[in-house]
Amino acid sequence: MLNSIKINGADFIKGIILIFFVFSCSNKKSPIQNKIVSEGHKLPVISIKADSISLFDDSLGIYVKGIGSAQNWQGIKANYFSGKKIKMEFDYFVNGKLVMQQKGKMKVSGGGSRKQPQKSFNIKANESFDYSFFKNLPFKNYKNLRLRVSGQDWRETHLRDALMHNLVISTNIDIQAYQPAVMYLNGKYWGIYNIREKFNKNYIFQHHNVEKIDALEQNSKIIYGDDKAYNELLDFIRNKNLNDDKNWEWIEKNVDINNFIDYYCAQIYFANTDWPGNNIKYWKSSTGKWRWFLHDTDMGFAFAPMWEHPGGIEHNTLKFALNDSISKNHNKPWSTLLFRKFLENDQFKKDFVKKFYLHLNTIFKTERVLVVIDSLASNIASEMPKHIDRWKKDADYFLQSIDDWERELEILRDFARKRPEIVKLHLQREFNFIK
Repeated sequence: MLNSIKINGADFIKGIILIFFVFSCSNKKSPIQNKIVSEGHKLPVISIKADSISLFDDSLGIYVKGIGSAQNWQGIKANYFSGKKIKMEFDYFVNGKLVMQQKGKMKVSGGGSRKQPQKSFNIKANESFDYSFFKNLPFKNYKNLRLRVSGQDWRETHLRDALMHNLVISTNIDIQAYQPAVMYLNGKYWGIYNIREKFNKNYIFQHHNVEKIDALEQNSKIIYGDDKAYNELLDFIRNKNLNDDKNWEWIEKNVDINNFIDYYCAQIYFANTDWPGNNIKYWKSSTGKWRWFLHDTDMGFAFAPMWEHPGGIEHNTLKFALNDSISKNHNKPWSTLLFRKFLENDQFKKDFVKKFYLHLNTIFKTERVLVVIDSLASNIASEMPKHIDRWKKDADYFLQSIDDWERELEILRDFARKRPEIVKLHLQREFNFIK
């Protein structure tokens, strides 16, 4: 007799890989495709099939707390912190039609969001995910993708990080494209997921056509290459007068200043205080300049304060990003060093303020931001009732109704209405001028 296990309200057969066959050479549809068609999803649909033991078993399952010894930075132990990859089959449907299939591997991803009932995944294809997932990009194949639940914003809007990336899509910042979709995991409805690009060598090659890179995160932690060039930059700014023209010329040869300014304007406007000492990644090609990559901004746009994070509409994130003393927040002096030192250069200061005002009056202008919020919300609105019903019983901090979701969206709109003038006041006070 087969034993079953119940996970998040869904029954799974122990040891059985649930496979749904698709007959591409005939007009017949698989059971999962029939289900997708009958549900009438307006969003694209992902179907992932994997061994249920590898997902949900107490000893081996990557999706559950289980009995694993892996732990996060808080010392919490759970299987889903293991980083273990498991085999999976990935099918992608658009308008009910199968448009792409691929085998590969998946793992649970995220930080604190791994504790949520609905979890994010990093997926890697054995060959390639050959499909144009993102309408605004020309790329037709991806080796890796992220399937995000919007991080901690899972409990609120489900689009916060995507909103911030979309707002700066016209700037010089490296961002992650976004496409919302519905997921079925082993045939069970698993709610809305945000398909995102993954920051890696393939991303750099696709967007910048370079292969050999140095990429770092946090406090000079190496992702690819080495940290020699970045340490040279740090040594230079610590020991040189950056208001000297020759010294500043060296900075401009080694740092993409336009990217840096756009990046700091964005993070400060967003009131993202899970930064700059966290969620910071930067890279350069062997012959290029240092650039900054926007990712994991979920704590911005009035999500914080929570868990002792500062933040919110009124937060002076400019001052936060200029901190030069001991801090319990994510603005320790090492993380603010470049910005503080660059502002010693008079021309950089003028360019930064001028560019910030330009952004506040254009890409961050209230009317534009409201349009983007409403557009992103409308894309997932038809799916939100089903998504909420799927997860509301599994976490008391999750949305319990569509009215809850609408209230969270209004928090974004209120931020859009008030934040520009607040930031302008912070700029005036910090740099002692009247606008």
